[in-house]
Amino acid sequence: MNTKNFKCFQTVYEERNLQKAAGKLFLSPQGLSKIIKSLEDEVGTPLFIRSKEGLIPTESGKVFYEKSKLLNRDLNDLFASIDALNSRAARFQIGFSSGTLRALDVSVIRKIMAEHSEIVASWHERSNDTVMKQVLHNEVGFGFVIGQPSHQELKCCKIKSIDVVLYVYREHPLWDAVEVDLTAIKEEPLISMNENYHIYHDVIAACRMNGFHPNIIAKVSEGESIYQLVKNQIGIGISPRFFPDNEEVRAIPIRDAYTWDIYGIYRCDAPDLEVIEKFLRIYKVNKQ
Repeated sequence: MNTKNFKCFQTVYEERNLQKAAGKLFLSPQGLSKIIKSLEDEVGTPLFIRSKEGLIPTESGKVFYEKSKLLNRDLNDLFASIDALNSRAARFQIGFSSGTLRALDVSVIRKIMAEHSEIVASWHERSNDTVMKQVLHNEVGFGFVIGQPSHQELKCCKIKSIDVVLYVYREHPLWDAVEVDLTAIKEEPLISMNENYHIYHDVIAACRMNGFHPNIIAKVSEGESIYQLVKNQIGIGISPRFFPDNEEVRAIPIRDAYTWDIYGIYRCDAPDLEVIEKFLRIYKVNKQ
């Protein structure tokens, strides 16, 4: 019995209509009808009564529905257990803080993964704190985060530094500025990365140090949105220097601004220390 056909049977059971069920399953009604007939032949009894009102489950059909749902659950548990075993086999995982995938050379990381099956990456960006906790709890072996952590159980190495700049549109009064103070944004409608990004909290803190609270009118989840909003003159943006200047939007250096630093972090007592050192060594060589 093909257990994949359980889903077909369950959909027909729930819809009580062959055509509706076929549409949900992206099958033709004729093809779905053959699958149901094949199941009935295998179990040796009708599972539905065909009527003008639709398909009515028989008592056998009701039992088959409940048991097939249980079998599906058990099969899902089985495959999840196998996936977990496979993940442990490739047990050295890499985590990424929000924004780092845009700045890192993903092709280099992908190349290392292809050549070393024990290294895997979860291509999901999470908050800085989440990635640090994942590393501390040995949920991932290595993390890319923003800023140098001070936790004594973590070792870190600087991977990359990017200038933090102000993005303005052509008609803006600051367009021709060579450099600006942070106080230049005091009265400006500001576009920033959202709270999931380390830079958002750094900008708030820096502005407060300069005696004002920034007028953040838009919080976005990726750099391209900053560019689009600045281009359309919604406001000016503050961000790491992710995109080049053009005729519509340009980056202006901020005087005494800090750099947006990406660090690689791992536990001092990491069980995969040898793999971590190999990963860092290969990454640095490929970046040269």
